[in-house]
Amino acid sequence: MARLHEYQGKAILAANGFKIPRGRAASTADEAASAANELGGDVVIKIQAWTTGRAGIGGVAFAKKSDDIRAHAVRMLAMKVGQFPVEAVLVEEKIDIEREFFLSFAIDDAARAPVIIFAAGGGTGIEERAAATRRIACDVKRGPLGSTVGEAVASCGLPPAHAAQLTESIQKLFDAARSVEARSLEINPLVLTKHGQFVAADCRITIDDYAVTRHPELGIEIAREFDHPPTALERVAYAVEQSDHRGTFYFAQLATIAAKNSKGLVGFHGAGGGGSMMSMDAIVNAGFTIANFKSLSRRPNHSGPAGSGWILRLGLRRREPGTILVGVRTGQSILGTRSRYSLGDSFGRQH
Repeated sequence: MARLHEYQGKAILAANGFKIPRGRAASTADEAASAANELGGDVVIKIQAWTTGRAGIGGVAFAKKSDDIRAHAVRMLAMKVGQFPVEAVLVEEKIDIEREFFLSFAIDDAARAPVIIFAAGGGTGIEERAAATRRIACDVKRGPLGSTVGEAVASCGLPPAHAAQLTESIQKLFDAARSVEARSLEINPLVLTKHGQFVAADCRITIDDYAVTRHPELGIEIAREFDHPPTALERVAYAVEQSDHRGTFYFAQLATIAAKNSKGLVGFHGAGGGGSMMSMDAIVNAGFTIANFKSLSRRPNHSGPAGSGWILRLGLRRREPGTILVGVRTGQSILGTRSRYSLGDSFGRQH
């Protein structure tokens, strides 16, 4: 499923009635410092990356002085999550928190219906507290069922005014998810501030791939689930894929540099799921780092050597010395494999 960053998800929440912290995203240290100056007071700076546990890798910091804010932004924008660079940080006002809650919308494939997961305690470690969560059944059209919402909210022991706000937040979560056809939408934590307001302090959201074309306002470039924003090579491959709906031309970048103590970076072209997985395991076990996964199914304009040309250009378009390309063709003729090898050999020599 296609993912959005925290700041993008919070914009969707705000459009559906949630209170969110004041702040904005920044792609440079100067922009981060400017955002902090506009906010005044204590701020929190968070890397915008599709990962959990950001605080544990130095991706969350609190600051007040402009020099500290700038220093944190410089450090974070130089970080890599996995092997991909952090391209933005979110600078927000620090919130005075009284209590935390966990609130998550998801599609239950087994029940063929949406469900909301609720817990009277959010933040880190929610996965280890699964037994304390409550499932709130939802009607596809109307949203959370009143009886289950009432039981969940009553278990928190909140004053009536706060209980009413929490009940509204649960309905708003459903409305926000439905507005963009999300597969999942998580607020962790939803906080009750010392001023008595519920605020969405963090957000993770994925959009149904099949709904992306109906929501151009979201700015999703590639309707696939990656663990990083699309790279230049992935954009090229996706453009080829979109040029003709017949067949597939799939490319996913996995690494930008060889792992420590690796023998080198390998560009991989596979065909056939089982054979590809077996071959990738063999390459890793031999001490190499796989740079990407590529797969091509037959269609008139990309089958045979012409299609392999696109694959090879992507696989060999790298600056790192010592990059090699491995082609694995399962269930196809040796002649076809030889033609691809010859093309790759000549292309590699020219570049």
